[in-house]
Amino acid sequence: MAGIRIYDFHETVYLSVIESLKSGESAGETMERIYLLAQQRAAKDISGQEASHMQCRRGCSHCCRVHVPVLCLEADNIAAYLLSSRSADSPEALREKLWNIKVRIAGYDEQERIVANIPCGFLGGEGECAIHPVRPLVCRSVTSADAEACRRAMTMSICEENAFIPMNITHKSIYDSAFIALADAMKDMKADCRSFEITEAVLRRLNKQIE
Repeated sequence: MAGIRIYDFHETVYLSVIESLKSGESAGETMERIYLLAQQRAAKDISGQEASHMQCRRGCSHCCRVHVPVLCLEADNIAAYLLSSRSADSPEALREKLWNIKVRIAGYDEQERIVANIPCGFLGGEGECAIHPVRPLVCRSVTSADAEACRRAMTMSICEENAFIPMNITHKSIYDSAFIALADAMKDMKADCRSFEITEAVLRRLNKQIE
């Protein structure tokens, strides 16, 4: 994962995660700590004028056709959210949907997935994110300042051409640093610190929690 580490913020998140894991907090509680720290840092470092240029909105899902890496705590948090926010029969339908996507993207690199136009399994019928309150740190890092540029980038990627997408680098660096800090803390606490593609990671946890 590409990104710029903000060292003091990395340390802040790292220490907070260590405290959370030592105290036995749930995945949701740990992730909420990180979200809050990142939001506070973004509010401090990014001006209102800069924030006003961010065009990521509900229903804008041009970029939701790429591999998204998540850490285990993120996947646990997403699975718990899905199970608590859906009707009794929804988890089975969701598991089937995620399984089908997992099979379709198996062996694909990011370029091949974009060409195949396989969207995220958590997109709703109108392009909205069904897990928005607990969406991954990688997703939170994206702050396009031009929705049309995102659309062009997906199209140009199919032709194996590069496209420029203007985004707030400070915002991205904050969330990239949070991701790295979470992974480092999990590693030092002897927990699984590997990242996995979100479809498979969440499906594993849904299977484990339901069965």
